[in-house]
Amino acid sequence: MEKILSLSIAAYNAEKDIVNCLDSLIRSNVLEKLDIIVVNDGSKDHTAEVVQKYVERYRDSIRLVNKKNGGHGSTINTSIKYACGKYYKILDADDWVNSENLNRLVAFLEKIDTDMVLNPYDEIEYNTRTKKRQMNPWDNEVSYEEVHGLEELDKVILYMHSLTFRREVIQKMGAIIDENCFYVDMEYCIFPLLYINSFACLDYPVYQYLLGSQTQSMNMENMIKRRDQHLKVTKRLVSFYKKHEDDLNIKVREIVILRIKYAIYNQYVIYLHMSPKEAINEIKRFDEWLKKRNKELYNGPKGKIMEFIKINRKTSYSLFVPTTILFKKIGMLK
Repeated sequence: MEKILSLSIAAYNAEKDIVNCLDSLIRSNVLEKLDIIVVNDGSKDHTAEVVQKYVERYRDSIRLVNKKNGGHGSTINTSIKYACGKYYKILDADDWVNSENLNRLVAFLEKIDTDMVLNPYDEIEYNTRTKKRQMNPWDNEVSYEEVHGLEELDKVILYMHSLTFRREVIQKMGAIIDENCFYVDMEYCIFPLLYINSFACLDYPVYQYLLGSQTQSMNMENMIKRRDQHLKVTKRLVSFYKKHEDDLNIKVREIVILRIKYAIYNQYVIYLHMSPKEAINEIKRFDEWLKKRNKELYNGPKGKIMEFIKINRKTSYSLFVPTTILFKKIGMLK
């Protein structure tokens, strides 16, 4: 049977979580149409053994690829080479899907012909496993289950958990996601856009994203520890835009700029959460680098944080120390 959807599951030391993830796929009515690729990223626990039991039971739908540890980006790069479905989606081993809505998604993908499909996703509270909120990948009115041209792309917001790409789009992008690095979801949201010509939106959530673990990359303590990795990805996004600016459709360009500005904003927020003495030289170096690369991106997104950065630029960051402390006191920085 033709495989409609390839699911790339990144698994590292996931023996306790992968069962719930795989069971949510098996509970669907479309298992025979799924190409499930579990990429075991050098786990040191029993992840491989747990997944192998599923492979033996569902050989036509589940595959296990064992590899040396290389980070989330390496699992994407690996699965791209193996994927055979009409469409491609990524899933983390500690997350899962809404099985009923997965049925609906696969049925839609089977009949549709478009490059990118967006669904809302649910954020799930870590301790209670209850739904915290639904994240919608659009900020304007949009019609559902229709193919839209790129002229309407300004209506959407790019979240990794919302995205399903045509496999050919992903394979044109190639295995170019950064490895041994966190925050590569930003690359995954942007790099394939170079190859899309149409998209569609659906109004029901499929991805169930577990939010709130202290080990997650977006935890601020972890972001500070891994700030060099966030900086690496941010710089790569800026370089991507500089290289492909003239190749991007004007609406795609607007979405890419917005997403990169968000990455730049987060880089500044990381510095603002650090001790001023530690952050001052790093923020100056980033500022100088960004100014040389692209004036529009250097201006950043709108908001009080960016206005504060612009004031500091004018004063060579002489106000950086007291104002950072003040921001934390008045709650502008959590």
